[in-house]
Amino acid sequence: MSSPNFQEIIGHPIPRIRIVDVGAMPEGEDRYQDLLANGLAEVTGFEPNAEQFARLAGRAGPCRYLPVFLGRGGPANFNLTRYPGCSSLFAPDPRVIDLFETIGCSDAGGNFHVERVETVETTRLDDLGPELHADFLKLDVQGFELDILRHATAKLKETVVIETEVEFIPLYKEQPLFGDVQCFLRDQGFVLHKLVDVAGRPFRPFRPRNPYLPMSQLLWADAIFVRDFTRLDAYDDDGLLRAATILDMVYASYDLAAMLLQEYDRRQGTQLFRRYIDSLVRRELPFQCLNFKDHP
Repeated sequence: MSSPNFQEIIGHPIPRIRIVDVGAMPEGEDRYQDLLANGLAEVTGFEPNAEQFARLAGRAGPCRYLPVFLGRGGPANFNLTRYPGCSSLFAPDPRVIDLFETIGCSDAGGNFHVERVETVETTRLDDLGPELHADFLKLDVQGFELDILRHATAKLKETVVIETEVEFIPLYKEQPLFGDVQCFLRDQGFVLHKLVDVAGRPFRPFRPRNPYLPMSQLLWADAIFVRDFTRLDAYDDDGLLRAATILDMVYASYDLAAMLLQEYDRRQGTQLFRRYIDSLVRRELPFQCLNFKDHP
């Protein structure tokens, strides 16, 4: 079921949300699809794999896609794997991957098995023109996310929400892990908000009924970072509205969305918070234990 239009809920215009999707390989419906369907966002996507880029052609909505490798700038080796979604500018590490069920590397049938290596040219995100804005930045590039972020610090100054895949175990040789990404983004003014799609696998030789769920070991997740909510002065007015919209419609983070709307009301003398809380009650979301009557 699609999310209600946030702009209609609060009765106030939402500045257009500029989404940058790095690693836009189509894998089902995008998490941000409701933003597009409600006319609240536009997408610039990057997908350098030629076969996957071709699959993006003709997508409906305000979307444009570029066959560009983002990274440090300069040449790099692109490891193309049996399953395209495991391809990376880092080499998969069979010493680690082969420890787990369903995600083999050494075996030619494994998702991480490298079929060929190509030399490619990478571009720094900050070297792309000032017309490219990233209010909402999504990255899924199999371990290379931090390298892209390190060369996107100028773009990050206007970003309010980041979704990035992170690994807890090094599936690729010399790749940064979750802690490295978190520390870097902390220094850029972001805090971890939540983890979604947390995944793992059983160690071999255990093969439970569902071998795609972790028995004990977590391997990766999508980490959602937001501009530091303890420093609301770091948000401009448009950033408050954009972030609240993303948090409501994409991540169901209703409490943080409400807090940002309160700050907008404080600055502008509007009543967006009250309208928003009323909408949560009407939507019968699980807040029966909370009492909003005492809120202004």
